Amino acid sequence: MSGKKASWIMVCAGLARMILHSRELRRKMLFQLVIVLVIIAALGAWPLSGWLGTSVWLFLIWWAVAMLYGLMIILLAIYDMAAVVKEERAKHREQNLE
Repeated sequence: MSGKKASWIMVCAGLARMILHSRELRRKMLFQLVIVLVIIAALGAWPLSGWLGTSVWLFLIWWAVAMLYGLMIILLAIYDMAAVVKEERAKHREQNLE
């Protein structure tokens, strides 16, 4: 091992790679992200509605960020679907070769 420290970018990339390769970790992460999205939507709809109603820009920024967050969750779910299909096809090919 070299004496260099790992950069935050390398650590984040390694964690992301680890999470994306494990079906169980992907599903846990998706569940947690959806819970956070529900919390964001609930905060914007009830407790923060007065504050968001004071400015059109606050309202638009809050819900635009929530929408982008939701789209990122959808992309991760699509990735999960594709990864599961790939894993199952590989498993099916293995069974047919034996």
